[in-house]
Amino acid sequence: MDRDVRMELYFSLVLLGADEMLLGALHAWRRGVDEGVLLADLRNWNGAKVLEMKEWLSTMTGAELEAARERIRKYEQMRDELGQAV
Repeated sequence: MDRDVRMELYFSLVLLGADEMLLGALHAWRRGVDEGVLLADLRNWNGAKVLEMKEWLSTMTGAELEAARERIRKYEQMRDELGQAV
């Protein structure tokens, strides 16, 4: 992927308040780390994040709960469509 695209993607995630561990993986990718390493890091981060979100569902109510459930549903649906286990 083009270096400038990598940089803008990183900046977008910074502005969205992305997790520091996620940003660290992307920073390494921007600097040229092997994409296989990046893919493993991203899959690990995504898996851990969805588990964390599921653990917090019991503490949520109303719109916050519904938004979290919808994000989890979309994530799991996309994983299923790609044939990848959650």
